[in-house]
Amino acid sequence: MDLTCLARQGFDSDIFGLDYYRTVRFEYATLAREIESLTGPFMADAKLPAHDIEGAKALMRMGFLKVSVQPFFVFDLSGTPGAPSGDPEGRVDIDPVELDAHAANFPFCRFGLDPHVTEQERIAHQRAWLANTLKSEDILKFREPGAFLSFRIRGDVVAVDLLSAVGPMRGRASLILNRMKSWAAFHGYKRLEHTTEDENIPACLLLQKHGFKLEKASVAFHLRKG
Repeated sequence: MDLTCLARQGFDSDIFGLDYYRTVRFEYATLAREIESLTGPFMADAKLPAHDIEGAKALMRMGFLKVSVQPFFVFDLSGTPGAPSGDPEGRVDIDPVELDAHAANFPFCRFGLDPHVTEQERIAHQRAWLANTLKSEDILKFREPGAFLSFRIRGDVVAVDLLSAVGPMRGRASLILNRMKSWAAFHGYKRLEHTTEDENIPACLLLQKHGFKLEKASVAFHLRKG
């Protein structure tokens, strides 16, 4: 049957070695029929606003597993002192050993919280995602030794994508986040945005330490069969 609620994701399918689908329309009766029509091993994901309790129940009745609550933090840049802080980079190259260390540094991502995803699968997915992020000219990065922050510009908003610091040096996450705030304020952007996981307590505490406020939250669901 033609799929209207599910869209196959090529990147994820290649990494997991099976068909991987994203829920793009939440017509639950149709979605249930599409899930039942799929043959062979597959995975699917879905994301709902945290307050959509009935939608969450509908997904879980189909077999979706609630894997993560994802808080959405924002920082209002008005009144923040601006400074150039050096220009961010586009494409960057890092040592493969450091890339592997960063890939292992996201245990609280939604795949890390899914009991049906192995640690090897999680790290392979994260490594491929990081490699694509680092080589992309459209995703900008600030770097410090053993640390990086990637982000996208959306109008007058800076949307932080990933923040990772590995190795023994302390304080680099705060240093690189302060660089981001100063640079964004200097260039006239209005606010910063970042999504993480409730389970990632260090990230939530870091964001709140730097003045980020919780605006809303989403819930990520996974389904794996076969």
